[in-house]
Amino acid sequence: MAIVISTQHLAAIAGKESKLMPDLVLWINKLCPQYEIDSPQEYAHFLAQACHESDYFKTFKEYATGAAYEGRADLGNRKAGDGIRFKGRGIFQTTGRANYLQLGIKKGHRDLFINHPEYLEQAEYAVWSACEYWANKNLNDVANHADIDILKKKYRGKVLDVSPVEFISLTINGGYNGIEERKRFYALAQRVLK
Repeated sequence: MAIVISTQHLAAIAGKESKLMPDLVLWINKLCPQYEIDSPQEYAHFLAQACHESDYFKTFKEYATGAAYEGRADLGNRKAGDGIRFKGRGIFQTTGRANYLQLGIKKGHRDLFINHPEYLEQAEYAVWSACEYWANKNLNDVANHADIDILKKKYRGKVLDVSPVEFISLTINGGYNGIEERKRFYALAQRVLK
């Protein structure tokens, strides 16, 4: 059953309103269904991650300078200044030259986000980039598992037994950063979207 996301939904999940919510809701409702993110369960997972990554839906840009990503070959940051230039942006905080390049290729303009990384700070591209990531990682399949299901997730050379929300959190964050908050947002989103 497809649902329509409202600013009230986002505010209830975040615990407060933000000025970004009206534009965010517009693009969530326009783009998410195109990626088959359209059920309450899928949205609960998607919005829980987005709420954490965007600091309660308040920013589409990482607060840190990005200097920590300087020289990170795994992110494609090969030129001086790439860490800062290609720091986290969008609702899932896309990071690194290689990921910005891939998004440009998906949009049909290879260097779109390389030349204009700030575009990922616009609600349309912030949501679109998250939808692309979600689809690329097949996260709807994970989101549609029952909460009690135990899934296998490879993490740092080990295979872990994790819940669906832990699997999605590890996929989006690459670690356990904010895991308890992500779980809390997920539980809130489930209640809000019933």
